[in-house]
Amino acid sequence: MKISFLVTYYQQEKYVRESMESLLALEKPPEWEILIGDDGSSDGTAEAARAYVRRDPEHIRLFVMDRDPGRKYNPVERASRNRLNLLRHAAGDCYCLMDGDDFYSETDFIPQAIRVLESSPEVHAVAFDTWMYREGQPRKAPRPGKDIPVPVRRKKYLRWQYTHAGACVFRNAITPERLEKLEKLGYFDDNDIMLNALNGGRLVWIHRPVYAYRQAEGSVYTSMRPEERAALNLAGLAACRQIMDPRWEEDVTARFATAVWMGWFLRNRPRPELAPHRYQAYLDACCRMGFPEGERLMNYASLDKKERRSLRRWVCHVGRLSPPRVLYGWLQVKAGGKKSEQTD
Repeated sequence: MKISFLVTYYQQEKYVRESMESLLALEKPPEWEILIGDDGSSDGTAEAARAYVRRDPEHIRLFVMDRDPGRKYNPVERASRNRLNLLRHAAGDCYCLMDGDDFYSETDFIPQAIRVLESSPEVHAVAFDTWMYREGQPRKAPRPGKDIPVPVRRKKYLRWQYTHAGACVFRNAITPERLEKLEKLGYFDDNDIMLNALNGGRLVWIHRPVYAYRQAEGSVYTSMRPEERAALNLAGLAACRQIMDPRWEEDVTARFATAVWMGWFLRNRPRPELAPHRYQAYLDACCRMGFPEGERLMNYASLDKKERRSLRRWVCHVGRLSPPRVLYGWLQVKAGGKKSEQTD
């Protein structure tokens, strides 16, 4: 079974060596490839990646996307396009995805995942655990739990569980038609990646941390105000509803109940608080992906009384699907508001 490793960068020159060396150190099957995607970086990221291509051009390739310096891009859509471009070129029977500032902390998990995929055709994702990496920490995390494959019910994962897509080995079962649909949606971020795999097959989880996730202060998500986080996740819900079969719609919606209720708590703030191009990008995503409730939350001030009542009923229905996430959404809004007051 051939495996493709897909790693994406943007302005991450200082992390290229750590992430690439962790990939090269992995125990791999005889057939493997590393596809590097650079999102038009200007800091030397592509040059650092080319050094690895020169070392092993048989196994490592680089794809650099065009970028207009004067244009304002949606960072999630750009990162998604980068990943999907690599997936289009991937020749492996299975694949792994890595964000450029992360790295693998273990070297022996790939053969274990491949054994599961080869023995169980219905399994489309083998998930491992993720650990949050902070500068100055030991480079290897401890291994809690039993190191055995555990099947996970799809409904349970959709409603309550999460693992970073970087900590997974996916079966490459994406057809050209499916890939074209994902490209039209424009969203292929963490949840979208996992749910796309679950739509086609089952998930097995092995409880050992193998993927170091670095979410530094000032990263795209952590630097967002609550209004933008809510808008981003509403667009994410729109994408996931399109990615999953309609029979899973209620479970997918329950998964995003925090985003829905954050959107409700902040319903009068997206347009005045977000940069115009960002607001329009999230609104366009909801429109493009057929998510009218998301459109109404983003445009609440312009709704008439009847539309507001209808939207309120839907939001309450989502809250009943997952009450704990309603509370979490409120806490996110309160915590984000305090942070904004301190930093403005």
